[in-house]
Amino acid sequence: MSEKTFKGKRKIKTLQFGKLEIEPHHIFYFENGLFGFEDLREFVIIAEEETLPFKWLISLERPEIGFPLLSPWHIDLLYDPGDDFDLEKNVLMVIITLENENKQMTANMKAPVVFDVENQRGWQVILPTDKYSTNYVIPNKIESENK
Repeated sequence: MSEKTFKGKRKIKTLQFGKLEIEPHHIFYFENGLFGFEDLREFVIIAEEETLPFKWLISLERPEIGFPLLSPWHIDLLYDPGDDFDLEKNVLMVIITLENENKQMTANMKAPVVFDVENQRGWQVILPTDKYSTNYVIPNKIESENK
């Protein structure tokens, strides 16, 4: 992995959160970008109290591009990404589609985003299992409570 150092605060203007000042130690570097966004390499995770448990992965190169994230364990308590991750230093999140063509919220459980919190690196992987889907439907709260 190539070394990338960040110096000084970065200022961005986002659609979702307005103007933000980002400390260098909050920037994650994605050597290969994300699937479909390979040219974007620098991201920050934004957590806003009013949208928890969702977090937002915002591109520093193109702040108008952001992805809602959720811990896969919020969706499936038995989520098992395999043994290739050190969950002491790697945080796994899944990208959420807030509303698909059927007006459903879905999660990409097959290709989580991995954050190495010690080295401020990130990458997206495809899990080598057919157990998880790229568009897992997240039941809405009302449906879940009525079951």
